[in-house]
Formats: sequence, C-alpha cells, structure tokens
Amino acid sequence: MADDFDAIVVGAGMAGSSAALRLAKGGTNVLLLERGAEPGVKNLSGGILWGNDLAELLPNWQQEMPLERHLVRKRFGVLTAESAISFDFEDATWNRAPYVAHSVLRARTDAWLAHQAEAAGATLVSSVPVERLAWEGTTVRGVVQGGETMTAPVTILADGTNSRLALGTPIRPSPRLSEDATELGTKEVYRLDPKLLEARFGVGAGEGHAEEWVLGIYPPGVMAGGFLYTNRDTVSLGVIANLRSLFDAKVAAHDLVEQLKQHPAIARRIEGAELVEYGAKLISSGWASRPRAFHGDGWMVAGDAAGFVFSNGIVIQGMNYAIRTGIEAAETALAAREAHNASASRLGEYTRRLEDRGILADFRDFEGMDRVKWNPRFYTAYPKFATELFRGLFGESGGPKQHARRLVRRAQKAAGVPTTALLRDGWQTLQEL
Repeated sequence: MADDFDAIVVGAGMAGSSAALRLAKGGTNVLLLERGAEPGVKNLSGGILWGNDLAELLPNWQQEMPLERHLVRKRFGVLTAESAISFDFEDATWNRAPYVAHSVLRARTDAWLAHQAEAAGATLVSSVPVERLAWEGTTVRGVVQGGETMTAPVTILADGTNSRLALGTPIRPSPRLSEDATELGTKEVYRLDPKLLEARFGVGAGEGHAEEWVLGIYPPGVMAGGFLYTNRDTVSLGVIANLRSLFDAKVAAHDLVEQLKQHPAIARRIEGAELVEYGAKLISSGWASRPRAFHGDGWMVAGDAAGFVFSNGIVIQGMNYAIRTGIEAAETALAAREAHNASASRLGEYTRRLEDRGILADFRDFEGMDRVKWNPRFYTAYPKFATELFRGLFGESGGPKQHARRLVRRAQKAAGVPTTALLRDGWQTLQEL
C-alpha cells in the first residue's frame, strides 16, 4: 500500500517549518502538523535570530520576514539586590545592512515561516495534537491521531523540548525530562511607545538592544538568568531558571519575574509600559539533554526536541540551531526518498550532516558548561563578591584609597568566597568557555 505522504513533520516551529519548506522545495509531498490553532501561538520564546542558516532557504528573508529590530548592542551583567554590574558590546558591522541579527516575536515569525512552507507546496494542518508515533517494531511509519494513522517513510519530530511523542519511546526511553538538564523560561512582553523605547535604550529607529543577566537577587539555591530584548513597540523581559533549583527552593516561577522587574536597573526601563503577554516554557539545553539518538528507522529529531539549544552562560541560542537541523533533516529525507530507503543506516546521514556542520561539536565542546553554569556560587557568593569589589574600586568612602589586592580580599570576606574556590571556579570557567 502506498504511503499517504513522502514525509511527515510534527511541529511548525523554526525546525519543523524549515524542514517542511526544504522538503516542499525538493518536490516531496510533505505534511506539516501543528498542535496549536496557528503556528506560533503556543511558542513563547523569542529573542535574537541570527539568520545565516535561514538565508539558505529564503535569500530575501530580511526583507520579507516579520522582524522587530536589528541588533546593535549586547549587554551582559550581574544583578544583586541593589546593584548592577555589566559590560556592553557594540559592533559597527551589526548596524550595517544587511543586518546580521534581529529581535523577533515567535508568534509572528513562526506563522510566516510555516506559511512559506505551505506556499512551497507543504500541506499545513493546525490544531492537530498528534497522539503518538505509529511504530511497527522499531520502525516509525507515521503518526496516529484520533484513531487514524497517517503514514510516511520518514517522520521528523520537531515538537519542542517536552516532546510528548518521543518521551517513553526508544527515542527518549524516560517518560519525563530530567529536572537537572531542564530549565523553565518565563517571559512577559510590555508595550512601549517606539520613540520612548529608543530614548530609554539609546538606539535609533529600527535599532535593537539586548541584555542578559546572571541573577543574584533570589533566595539561596535559586539559580537563574534574566534577559531583555527590545522589539518594535514592545520589550521582552524574562527569567530562565534551573528547574531543579526551583523545586528544591519551592519558589514559583512567576515570582522570579516579579522580583526582576522591580530591580532598579530594570524597573526604569519598563516604567509606564503595558503588560500585553505572559507565559512560560520548558527549555532543555546542552549535551546531557539529547535523545538516545538523533535518527532511527523512519525517524529523525530536530530543533528543541533534540536538545539543540546552546547555552554557555553568556549566550543562549536555539533558533539558528532549529533552522539548521531542520534543513539537514530535510536534506537527509530527500536523499532517502531518492534511494527508496528510510532505514536507520540510510538516515544516519542526518547525524553525519550534524557532525559536518559542526553542530554536534558545539554541544560536545561545551558539555562541561553546565557544571559552571549551575554552580550555586555564581548566583550567591560571586554577585556579592563583584558588588563589594566594584564598590571599593569606584566608590568614595572618605578614607584612604586601598590597593586592588586588599579590595579583593575584603570582597572575598564579605561574600564568603575562599581563595581556593575563587581560583578553582575561575579556572574551570576558562576551560569550559
């Protein structure tokens, strides 16, 4: 019996729509299924899109995609209860067309990208919460929904971090994600007049500003980072927290955002702004969160569902990896269709492509970063240490000036950081970065 489709893609996010678009352009009969009422409606994430990979599919994406602002400045810092320590990076090339990075709101970009796939020939069907994969032994033959099986030689899972179709199967044998390798992102979006936004952030028309923070403002044990991105007429503000630390501290995620937006360094940026969106999503990043394999008989996993969210403590990137892995999965499926062979050995080309593109190397090389990123001292002792040190360096107490080495020792004492821990953590960070 003939299959219903040449390929089925589950999830119309960046990974799934990129895969479906490439497959449709390659002449395949591809079905793109989306659980939400419309692509993008359930995707809370956003931030900065680096579009080098997207250009391979859509050369004119910068002129056609619904983007927010092109990035001209990136800020990274540490917040304590009453202080903010940060540095800015500005690069003139970022503010030169064609712009390399843009802030985006996924409800807009995901819908647009999915409809590009549809326009290329993909069959896009929304409001379809796929029940399970159609397994025949160790082979995936399609998907099951409402008692009906839709078949295809290749199924690409791109249904996000908490992939219900992969959990508890040979792809991810555990029925749940590990709290130690999972983070919870909580975001609010505030509407702000564009002229006022540009004045507050010191940017021009169309220019964007991004911030990422280590948050030393929470109760001991809570490990979290904050982010802020400027859009056309809104500001995205949120927190990404280690899930295990939230459970252990019994802290509610929405309380983290409330505390962040009341910090003096943040409050003045959103003063008078109108809250227009709120939500949360799971994030599973790093090598430890990968599935048992990225491919098998009749299936491949791409994007967030495969753990392809990169975070080294300074930057977090997922959209570019989603697009790239979606493209590579599609290229593999096209080759399998040509060979009339979708076996695990044939689809192994997908993993080889991930190697050749350096994607897997990115995650292997930074595998130990989680030990640095989720070191509790970075959220308690070191923010206090940095605050005490810079207060001594930049402040004026009316007394005699002190050498930097004495200020360091005083800051260590105030923060309770022994020299051995400072040296050990510093060395480990340098090794992993």
